[in-house]
Amino acid sequence: MSLKMLCLISLFSAILFVQEEALTMIPNVQLTFLLVCVYSATIGLKYSSIIILVHVLLDNLFMNTFNLYCMVPQYIGLFIACLFGYLFRNKNEYIQGIFSSLAALIYCILYLLVNIWFLDAKFIPYLIADIPFEIILMVSSFITIIFLYKPLVKVIKNFLKDDEEKLY
Repeated sequence: MSLKMLCLISLFSAILFVQEEALTMIPNVQLTFLLVCVYSATIGLKYSSIIILVHVLLDNLFMNTFNLYCMVPQYIGLFIACLFGYLFRNKNEYIQGIFSSLAALIYCILYLLVNIWFLDAKFIPYLIADIPFEIILMVSSFITIIFLYKPLVKVIKNFLKDDEEKLY
């Protein structure tokens, strides 16, 4: 791994963490799924999965939820977004937005299942209470992909144009 890539992974991890913490006052409105898709489309699956791992560790340390039942669904949900971002990187932003929204829904369902299992929550009341938040996360993911995906990918690819053959 080059020093440039190590610095990019650190920078991208910091951006991912800081934006999510800065937007915590607005429930389920964030740029996380956008950034994960952009990172995987520009620097590849291997480096993006490292960024996700760093993000999950930092987020759970900061939020005082450092346990497997919070970290595993978070990592799996974000990795699915990363995988979709990588697989559909050459598609238009609407397809990216749809798959980002689908990844956000999977992310929410993973947390729903884990919370029902570990917290002994009732399924139907939890699901009903969570539906508005799932919709907000899906819509915010879709909208941010539509408007910000292409410009961000262009900026990062322009920065990495000399290293592109090394990424994949």
